[in-house]
Amino acid sequence: MSVNESLTRNCYHPANTSHIAVRESLSDEQCALLEKICPAGLFKRDADGRVNVHFQGCLECGCCRLIAGQDSLSDWQYPSSGAGITLRFG
Repeated sequence: MSVNESLTRNCYHPANTSHIAVRESLSDEQCALLEKICPAGLFKRDADGRVNVHFQGCLECGCCRLIAGQDSLSDWQYPSSGAGITLRFG
């Protein structure tokens, strides 16, 4: 089973507000890392070069804060109770 097939089996219950906030001033290296390392592909640059987060599909793995560094995000926490991902195996 491919990664994409596995991801489609998960249930997402998106929160109304984002649990991830990207700092305003990121280096090009940090932007590239955020885009590259997120397994769900949530980080995308807009036409102005700013990084936007599409938090609704977050896997809550923490790769963004671990790989790109704590100073790349101004906030990261688990979604509020009842929101987020429900992993389904098999």
